[in-house]
Amino acid sequence: MQNHTSNCVCIYLTMYYTLDNLQNDLDILASQGAEIFDIGYTLLGRPIPCIFKGSKTDGQTLLHASIHAREWVTTPLVIEMMKNYDGAYGVWCVPMVNIDGVLLVQQGLSSIPEQSLKDFLLSANGGSQDFSLWKANARAVDLNVNFNARWGEGAQNVFSPAPANYVGQHPFSEYENMALRDLTERIKPSVTLSYHAKGNVIYKGFGCVDPNLDCAQKISDSTGYPLLNSYNSAGGYKDWYVATFQKLGLTVEVGDESLSYNELINFLPQIYQQNKDVLNIATQCAQ
Repeated sequence: MQNHTSNCVCIYLTMYYTLDNLQNDLDILASQGAEIFDIGYTLLGRPIPCIFKGSKTDGQTLLHASIHAREWVTTPLVIEMMKNYDGAYGVWCVPMVNIDGVLLVQQGLSSIPEQSLKDFLLSANGGSQDFSLWKANARAVDLNVNFNARWGEGAQNVFSPAPANYVGQHPFSEYENMALRDLTERIKPSVTLSYHAKGNVIYKGFGCVDPNLDCAQKISDSTGYPLLNSYNSAGGYKDWYVATFQKLGLTVEVGDESLSYNELINFLPQIYQQNKDVLNIATQCAQ
């Protein structure tokens, strides 16, 4: 990985953005003065890091990425956004929520320590060793349908372990969801940004709750991504946040739909350019 310079997106020399890349970037952020700490642990005991920059007074902004395993390109994106953020207002970033799932996508079953869990995941994946399209965590739960917001009512929800869309046994059944919930409830952010791939669109609102449309439109205009209502969505982080806090929560889907998830890393500079002003706008909206 090349050294970071301000306003320049790093180019990663492997086909994946790995945990080693993430640790290197966390070290760079710490050297910039960012606070680095863990908000909890994954199912397999891996720490879930968080980055904080700015002031803890006034309105706060929270963003997260890679809650869906195959969408791991969102991690280097939000990392670059955090490296280049030098505003006064507080920003919290959880760059890789679903670490176990990301490793499963990148390394396959070799990332899983226990044979019984390997057998379970192989079965949940229909017997295929190819986990490149896996969205879920290491318990085959889709973390973005496991929040308490009309849980289990989504149009695509399934009710048994699967690569995608399995809602889990109950809301917040997963360690990763509990960690993100607890952080959110502790800092009570005024704006949240959930980074996903792909589609180049932004989803807003939940049910009848659709707060702060002016700020949502500003972010849409900055990125060039159209602003859409998320009909038939349920159980997502954005859904839960909007329903619980009645404030602006957005799901930002980056990357062209025609590209494979793994190809998106080649377009990271372009994706970053489209999102480079989002944190400045969001933190202003949070006040």
